[in-house]
Amino acid sequence: MLYKKIGDPYEQTEYIRSISPLFHAEKINKPLIVLQGANDPRVLQVESDDIVEKVKENGVPVEYIIFEDEGHGFTKRENQIKGYRAIREFLDTYL
Repeated sequence: MLYKKIGDPYEQTEYIRSISPLFHAEKINKPLIVLQGANDPRVLQVESDDIVEKVKENGVPVEYIIFEDEGHGFTKRENQIKGYRAIREFLDTYL
């Protein structure tokens, strides 16, 4: 597969839409877990909200955890523990 560098979203709209999970969410048919930092400057919470909503429309189980006091990556120990625990429980449930 050949990868293209992503740049200007106005000039590369078609390419970006072609690789965005949001625009292919109807194909997601397995359980999904999303961990989101509410203050993430790279992956905005609204983007995670959108994919979670679209996948739920497929009738797919989705677990969505928002860390109100985190950004991109979880630095607070209690959030790391909560996140890893949620991932373990999710995997125990669905694998």
